[in-house]
Formats: sequence, structure tokens, C-alpha cells
Amino acid sequence: LVIGIGEYSDAPEAPYADLDAEYFADYVHLALGVPAQNVKVLVNNEARGAYVRRVMKRWLPVMIEQGKTDVYLFFAGHGLASKNGEDLYLLPEDGLPDLLEDTSIMRSEIYDVLTEASPRSVTVFLDTCFSGGTRGNENLVADARPILVTAEDTLVPDRFTVFSASAGDEISSSLPEAKHGLFSYFLMKGMEGEADANADQQITAGELHAYISDNVSRQALRLGRVQTPQFQGDGKRVLISW
Repeated sequence: LVIGIGEYSDAPEAPYADLDAEYFADYVHLALGVPAQNVKVLVNNEARGAYVRRVMKRWLPVMIEQGKTDVYLFFAGHGLASKNGEDLYLLPEDGLPDLLEDTSIMRSEIYDVLTEASPRSVTVFLDTCFSGGTRGNENLVADARPILVTAEDTLVPDRFTVFSASAGDEISSSLPEAKHGLFSYFLMKGMEGEADANADQQITAGELHAYISDNVSRQALRLGRVQTPQFQGDGKRVLISW
């Protein structure tokens, strides 16, 4: 399931997030080996809240064979944390930042749906942040302040591997010259083979995270920002081989 929202009905745009999703859909097929007919792509107004939930709760479980299916979830767009920092939300195309609990999708809600379906593995890529900032240096809510995000520290479910674009109090940047999110750009470059640090023709989750983290952190500093990609899961798990 690949979701990218660059243009929102009631929130600032997230530059290039829709392009990130369109390009990543090809990588899911070519690098990760997912059959093209098993890839669902929701971009911009296709990613309204009700439709995302319908795909998540109706389409996705039907595609999963218990104990055998590998699931990949990619989201590029806005995220926000609750005021106490304990809950993390992904903002659909029609989500309202000032009515977060009523119009957005809680990250744990997605995890619960996937856990109940019992796939062999789940790999999550989140090119978003939860600090209240945006790729375009705007705030999602008028009185946005730095948020101490405590939900980031919670353990992910068994068999989950989660890559996140930034730490809880950071902003996920874009890379204008590449017309991509900074995290998405180096995620896809790594999946092309550049993350294969020991040249054994396979890329582990740990290798991919190390490649993303090094390059994103350095490029973010060049842009005058601090961005530290996060990883949770088994670093030895092989994601790509050829």
C-alpha cells in the first residue's frame, strides 16, 4: 500500500510527496518483487480519509495470507502528534490539523489492522514527521510548538520493520533539486543497490537504515536543518537480494 499526499484540502502542501509515492510504487515492484497487481497506490485526493480506511480495512486484509505474505506500507505526507505526544497520526488528504483525532488516522490503528491479518512480515516506510512542521517550512497548526513525541519510543509489533524519516521533534525535509522528499530520495537510491555496504548482493534492513541515515543527516545539514532517520526492527533482516 503506497500513499503520497502532496496537495491537501485544508493543510499546507507537502512538496513532492505525491511524486515520492508514484516513484516508490515502481520500486516496490522492481526492487522488492511485489507483483504489480498487488500494489495499491493512493495519491492526493485518492487518499481521503474514508477511502484510505476502506483500502486499509477491506482491500489489504484480503491480500494477506496468514504467515506467508510480506506487506509493505509507504506513506509520504503530513503527520502530527497529539498534544501530549503520546499518539501519532497520519493526515489524509481531507484531514484537519485542528481536529486531529476526528479526521486523521492513528498510526497504531494501521498497525492493529496489519497485526490482526497476521502476515509473515510488515515493512513500513514513513516519510513524514510529527513535530508540527512541514517540508515547506510552514506549521500545520497556528500555535505549533516543539512537541516531545513519546510514542516514537514504543516498541513496534512483532515481525514489523519501521523506517521513519526523522526523530519526533524534527522536520522531514524535501530535496528540491531532486523533486523528492529527502528521506524518500535516499530510500530509493539505497534500494537501487547503493546501500549494499559489503557488496554481497543483498541489502539488510540495517544496511538500508545506515545508508539513509548517513546521507539524509548530511544533506539536511546542508539545508540548514537537523534530520535523523529512525529505525525499529531486526537490522539483520534481508529486504532485497539479487
